[in-house]
Amino acid sequence: MPNLTAKLARHIVGYRGAGLDRAALTVAKQCVLDWYGVTLAGADEPVARILREEMATSGQGSSSIVGFDLRCSPVDAALINGATSHALDYDDVHPLIGHPTAAVLPAVLAIAEAKGRSGMDVLRAFIAGYEAAGFVGSLVMRSHYERGFHATATLGSFGAAAAAGLLLDLDEAQMAVALGLAGTQAAGLKSMFGTMGKPFHAGRAAANGVLAARLAARGFTANASVLEVAQGFIATQSDGDPSIDVPLPPRGSLVVETLFKYHAACYLTHSSIEAIKLLRRQLSFSGPDVASIDLHVAPGHLSVCNIASPRSGLETKFSLRHTAALAACGKDTAAIQTYSDANALDATLAMVRERVTVHGDRGAGRDAHVRITTSRGQTAETAFDVAIPDLDLDRQGGRLVAKFHSLADPVIGAERASMLQRQIAQLDEDHDIRMLMAA
Repeated sequence: MPNLTAKLARHIVGYRGAGLDRAALTVAKQCVLDWYGVTLAGADEPVARILREEMATSGQGSSSIVGFDLRCSPVDAALINGATSHALDYDDVHPLIGHPTAAVLPAVLAIAEAKGRSGMDVLRAFIAGYEAAGFVGSLVMRSHYERGFHATATLGSFGAAAAAGLLLDLDEAQMAVALGLAGTQAAGLKSMFGTMGKPFHAGRAAANGVLAARLAARGFTANASVLEVAQGFIATQSDGDPSIDVPLPPRGSLVVETLFKYHAACYLTHSSIEAIKLLRRQLSFSGPDVASIDLHVAPGHLSVCNIASPRSGLETKFSLRHTAALAACGKDTAAIQTYSDANALDATLAMVRERVTVHGDRGAGRDAHVRITTSRGQTAETAFDVAIPDLDLDRQGGRLVAKFHSLADPVIGAERASMLQRQIAQLDEDHDIRMLMAA
């Protein structure tokens, strides 16, 4: 039986002296920028407010709550910042992990600020944690997700523990314990989608990782073979085979596959949205002109984002039919205010929504094939797949800067947002992460 946990622990610790590809560092900084935008924009969401009221205080603790003059312990800061960053469901995606940055980066920032680590330390730990989560994902996906587990919550706990452990200078044995403690805390159910429970998953994963690493540093014990042991993570939470010695990903190879969201809804709705936008330009129709829209997607979409008749703005983010209606009616699907309670109940959108049929008859990917027929008898169809990483990092960076400002400017003002953007762009040159947190 291969000792997968020990192999992963050794790999994580090896990040301390390893060189990192420039592309990996570039995408990592893009992840940080995107995370700050969605976190600032999500700060007024009920889930963020309730958690702040429950846990945060003014002037106490070593770690900051982004956007507020509030501090608390690293564990609580990771929870609040993580949940806030996922509150709008507008954060980045990786097929093996779910939403990696929302789970891993809050743990990194909480520990790095408490310890006064550098910006390069932050990027190194973030990439290590991101890719540790991805490795565990390669051992258990897709069966793990199909069983009803939310990978952001479960795999994110491993990633957060790896990242926090790297910043706390854990050795290999301690890191294996931290992974064990992360695994025994890992939880999160897809049945929570459409509620505050989903963003809570991201925050809980970040907090799990911080606590696991801090306890391991103090000599806490756990089963150091959590991945492969009988009744361990692989055996209990997937159909994976713990006897297979899966290779580790080359350092920096997973973070560059990050998929960024340009629509403020569940990522599995994005291919359909993009396809409908293409067809709308081709056929020049307005929403009420639609006679029918047929969405052909993977069967897995139906258990994630197929709320047929959403009654709230949050539920509309998880409704293929409603997001299709938004796109068909020309609504701005990038704007967070589009996913409102009022739009959930809008008569025109509801009428178009009733003309949308969702078919779960494609493969296991994230692509969509869309066919639209208008009331004038026009018919057109096209396919789109948002699960293909953008290889042009400059183009991707430009889109993310625009998204960041659209989210951050209304919250902290254009001048402060520009300052924050510049600091993140130079993060690998920053000698103390506390300067970024103070910004």
